[in-house]
Order: sequence, then structure tokens, then C-alpha cells
Amino acid sequence: MNKGNPKRHHYVPQFYLRRFACPDDPNKVRILEQHGGVLVTGRKSIDRIGYEESMHDFVADGVAGSIEGPINRVIETPFSNSPTWQKIIDGACARLDEMDKIPIYGFARHLQRRNLETLRFIEAESARFSTGALDANLSAEEREINEWIAAAADNSHALFRDGAMDTTIPEDAAAINVMVCQSPIPLRTSTNPTLMISVPGRQSVFGAFFNNLRTWWLTLDRHCGAFIVAGGPPAFTNSAMPADAARMINRQYLVQHGNSLTVRYMIADDADLDDDLEWAGYHFDRRTTHGARWRKASLGA
Repeated sequence: MNKGNPKRHHYVPQFYLRRFACPDDPNKVRILEQHGGVLVTGRKSIDRIGYEESMHDFVADGVAGSIEGPINRVIETPFSNSPTWQKIIDGACARLDEMDKIPIYGFARHLQRRNLETLRFIEAESARFSTGALDANLSAEEREINEWIAAAADNSHALFRDGAMDTTIPEDAAAINVMVCQSPIPLRTSTNPTLMISVPGRQSVFGAFFNNLRTWWLTLDRHCGAFIVAGGPPAFTNSAMPADAARMINRQYLVQHGNSLTVRYMIADDADLDDDLEWAGYHFDRRTTHGARWRKASLGA
């Protein structure tokens, strides 16, 4: 590859992060950053978060390659120029309609599949498979995939690349329910923006409706986001959400931030953050130049 190729490969598009830019600086966002059990609030340049060095580079049959350029040309640029994203840029989420259903679903799916969290998960499952630690109840297809991944050192990354570059409309797209919600309070997001809300068989914090459904949430901008629901009747809605539901979404990003393999940054610029950090078991430590430090109670002062 050419020496001039960028090595800072973003797994969260910068055009997405700019929807959460600071009012006085379009190149920075307010973040919550994780350092072990210490959390730091402050400001960070958009180009300095949500990336991994050379993440999209690979070598196949002795030839170096990268999906960094193709992701930009094939997926990022077309979507960022789409009518759906233009409505979001214009602050016109109330105009999102049925025509935007598949683009929103596709974007949420893409953000999930191209994320560093997904790559690390694939790698971890491959390592577990090699030790025989995977669930004995795997389907034949799941076992076949894991056997293929374990067969070569690069196969984990190859599976990740296939997912990141997938532009096909999924077979279940017609059956998806997309619920666009407009929030009265600022919404949070993270460097893994597609947030898992519910899975079948697990009680959801959002109530019985979601208990038997596979549901994701994607914040689209400060005051708009969407539930993507699989397993229920197909639909598209666009409506206001109550402040308490938006607060629950924001807290779920805080939970994700604490439990994730890779999510170092949560993007948050709302008045409830301090209260939510206390809710999550953190205690205020001290003010800093651009924010504050918080500690888990068990870490002491």
C-alpha cells in the first residue's frame, strides 16, 4: 500500500459524530472517557475518537490490501449524501418517513457490524472455539462458521471485513419495525452507537412489549433516534418520546460504556449526566480544566 494512506481508521464515521459537536466548536464533542474505574468528562476532537490504527488493513495471499477506502466510497459517502441523512442534518427528523425506514435500518446495522466491538467479539469467540469452550448447543451453521474462522489466523478479520462492507438489503428488512423518536432532552451516543435494548427471553427495561423482541436503538442526533425492532409486525412510526424514556436510553449508553469490551467514549452533553453517574455507582472526585473526574466507590479517593 502507498505510504501516504491514512493509518487512523475510524469505525464510527466522523459525519455521524459531527451531529453531536459542541455548539462553539464543530470539530469537538463532549465525552465521558474511561480509564479503568475512573471516568473523565471533557471535550475531545472528533478525529481523535472512534478509530483504531490500521484496523482495516490486511494481507491476503501475500498482497496487502485495505477496506478503508472502499468503506468511504461505497457506504459512508452515499449515505451521508442521502435524502435520509439530509433530513437529519437539517434538524428535520419529524419529516423522516416510510421511505427512510430501510436506510435507517441499514445504517444502524452497518455501524454495528463495522465496529471495533464486533471485531473483538469475533476474535474472542474464535479463541473460545479453539479451546472447545463454545456452547455445545450451537447450530450446524454456527459451528461451521466457527470452524472456518479457526482454520486460519486472518479469518476473524476476513469475516469482520465481509460484514463491514456488506451493502445487501437483509432478508428480514421488510419485517423490521422502525420507531423514530423525537426527544425533549439531549440524547447520548457512543463509539459503538447501535445499542442493544432487548433480546428474546430477557426482561427489558423498556417494558413487556420488548421482552420477546430483538431491539436496537440508534441515536441519530441530539434530539432524535430510532428503535429498530425485529420479531414483531413490520411498521414505521415517527413520534415524540417522553423525557423518562429518553433518560432510560441515556442510562443504557452509560451501562454499555461500563460493560463493553472496547467502548472508551460515550458522547454526552446533558444536564442529567452527574445524577446518572451517581446512579451507576460513581462518586465525584474533582473538577478538571474541561470537565471532571469520577471514581467507582470501591476505588476510594
